[in-house]
Amino acid sequence: MIAPDGLPWGRLKQPDRLSCGAAVLVVARMLSDEVYAGRVLPRFAEEVLATHREVVGWWPRALGTPPWALLRHLPGRHRLTRPDFAAVLAAAEHDPVPVYVGTRVLPRHVVLVVAAAHGTWVVYDPARGGLVTVDAEQHAQDRLPFGRWHHAWWALVPRATPGARPRTR
Repeated sequence: MIAPDGLPWGRLKQPDRLSCGAAVLVVARMLSDEVYAGRVLPRFAEEVLATHREVVGWWPRALGTPPWALLRHLPGRHRLTRPDFAAVLAAAEHDPVPVYVGTRVLPRHVVLVVAAAHGTWVVYDPARGGLVTVDAEQHAQDRLPFGRWHHAWWALVPRATPGARPRTR
């Protein structure tokens, strides 16, 4: 397991405007598997594009990565839920949590909550290839810091498994 501060975030920018979901999936895999991370890091963009082709399947690529595709491919078991700030905060203490964001009308971007710190989400934004923080007020007021996408739509929260041990940092 790699701690979120162990990745070179500036090198992890999505390679095109359609691959945010795939970038989130690759980073989630990198956080859970050090061997995979070491192999993929030098060719991150290639891995993201290949993952996007693999994951979207029959879905039109121009529409991005649907949540059910991420559910099938994320490490571990997850469930699609409303992006309740406190629930995502609690889940992110143990595992990364993908969150779909967009306008009030349409989800358009996927980000990854990689940690919880001092009542905030620490979020990987693949569009900028870096980390940002989100607090409860920003979330409640639809002022998320992801370009034009300020509204949280869904979260893919890890399912608790009996006997599972929390991720160490």
